[in-house]
Order: sequence, then structure tokens, then C-alpha cells
Amino acid sequence: MKLRKWTRFGQIVALLLLLLIIAAVLSLRFGAVNTPLREILAELAGGEPLVLKYRLPRLIIAVLTGINMAVSGAILQSITRNPLAAPDIVGVTAGGGFGAVVVLLVFPTWSAAGLPIAAFAGAVTAAVIVYLFAYQRGGIRPTRLALTGVSVSLGFHSLITFLIVKYALDSSQALVWLKGSLYARSWQHVEMLWPWTLGGVTLALLSHRQINTLQLDEDTVTGLGLRIQLVRVLLLLTAVGLSASSVAVSGTIGFVGLVIPPLSKWLVGPDSRLYLPVSALLGALLVTLADLLGRVVLPPLEIPAGIFTALIGAPYFIYLLLIRRAQPNKSRSR
Repeated sequence: MKLRKWTRFGQIVALLLLLLIIAAVLSLRFGAVNTPLREILAELAGGEPLVLKYRLPRLIIAVLTGINMAVSGAILQSITRNPLAAPDIVGVTAGGGFGAVVVLLVFPTWSAAGLPIAAFAGAVTAAVIVYLFAYQRGGIRPTRLALTGVSVSLGFHSLITFLIVKYALDSSQALVWLKGSLYARSWQHVEMLWPWTLGGVTLALLSHRQINTLQLDEDTVTGLGLRIQLVRVLLLLTAVGLSASSVAVSGTIGFVGLVIPPLSKWLVGPDSRLYLPVSALLGALLVTLADLLGRVVLPPLEIPAGIFTALIGAPYFIYLLLIRRAQPNKSRSR
């Protein structure tokens, strides 16, 4: 049984890697100027600017962003035991969006250098507010954490709307950023993002036993002797670091952390040793395809990648709400 589980895991990982490679080649191939494959190889070998300077860093950022958001969502859903928990649901994405909008609209002269810093600071601030309001004597409870996150997220979205209305004439750049666009990303952005991805994913994988334990009910976790509140806070910090760094570089690409973790568990089961790597690959594939579609659907106009992830995520979010609403009704009927 165990051998069969790991065999299935290997097959799914191999398939996802193949699909990701295909998506990566297509991402390098298509854009404002379509480039034949032989020219891509020649440019990569010769160091020509089109692919190496513009498309390759954009592709890498799409992959890293997908990994970060998917793994962050997997951690949040595990520590809260709630399939609705995700960076964009618990306030982190909205906080980052608010920080970026403040820079873009209120202090536009800072936008080049200050945008990633402000977005990261906003995301971390939102996470701190959620934690402080969710904390009660004895620590934080998963349900309280999720509900507080939704409330804080709504509050930041209201502030974002207020700023966009107030600075309506200058809000076009902010609106594009809020939809999660990877336009004009460079190697500088890659350098900002990859250490967070490497560190966060490594910590998550090393914490697989704790993540598996936290998926059990509260009484069982306490009975096993796990320092539950300390572990939960450390994993929460890891999830916040992954999602905040992505928001700082890529904008608010939503629903990746909501959709991918349940799909990964459906494919390989609830063992975090298996579903965390699968989540990372699925997240990378989703954001890469979303960015590719944004470039090829209405050329030369670019549609932000976040719009395509939302088209997938929003119906799934409604589906989850309906399923969770139906479950209590079934239990009462019994």
C-alpha cells in the first residue's frame, strides 16, 4: 500500500514536471513578438536580450509565485483545518495590495523602488493584525484565525476601494497591479523572490510531521504533546513570508492558495510529504499558464494573470461554501 502511494506520487510529479516544461517553452515562445523555438535556443546560447532579459525572468517569477502561493495556502489550510483558508482569504494579499496602492496613488514618485517594500510591509501588517485579533488566552484557534482573516481582508479591500475612488484619474496602474500582472518583471524581481521561495518551501518540507499532526483535531494534537501554539505560529510566519514576498513582486494573484491544496490532497492524499511538493508544482503550472493566456488571448493587449486564476478560483470558492453548507444539513437530517 505504501509502495503504491509513493509510485502514484512519482507518476504525478513526473507528469506535472512535463506539463510545466511544456508551459515554460510556450511561455518563452509566445508574447508580443512570437519567437520560433530554434531562435529561442539560439538567443539563450548567445545571450540575446529578448528571451534572456524579458521573457525568462517573467517565467521564473510566474513559477516562484505559483509555488509560494500554493505552499502558503497548503500550510494555512493545514494549521486551520479549513479548506477556505488561503493568503487572499485571511488578509495577507489584501494587506499587500493596500500597501502597494498607497505607494502607487498617494506617493507615486516612490513607486519604482518603494512598491515591493510597501506591499511586503502591508502583507506582514495584515498578518500581525489577524494574529492579534485571533489570539485569545491559550493561543489562537483555527476557526477564529480564519474568520478574523476574512474580516481584516474585507477591511483592507474597503481602504483600497476608497483610495481608487479618491485618485480615480491616476488609478489605472494600481488596478492592473491589483489584478496580479507580471508585466515588466526583471531579474531584479527574481533576486527578490527566490530566497523566500527556497527558505519557505524548505521550512515547510522539514515541518511535514508537525503539519500532518496539526490536521488532527485539537484534543488529539494536545494529547500528543505537540507545542501546538508555538508550532502554529512558526508555520503561520512561514506561510506569511511566502505569500507576502509573492504579493510584493507579482501583485495580488488570488485563489492559487485556495484551489491548489485540496486538489493536491485529492491526487496524493493528506500526507504533507506528498501534497506539499505536488501543490508547489500545480501552483507553478497554474500561474505560468495564466500568465501565458494573458499574453495570447487578446494581443497586443495583456490581461493580468490574476484574472485567469480568479476565473478558476471564484467558482471553486462558491462550490466549497455550498458543500460546507450542505454538510450540516445532512447531519441534521440523520
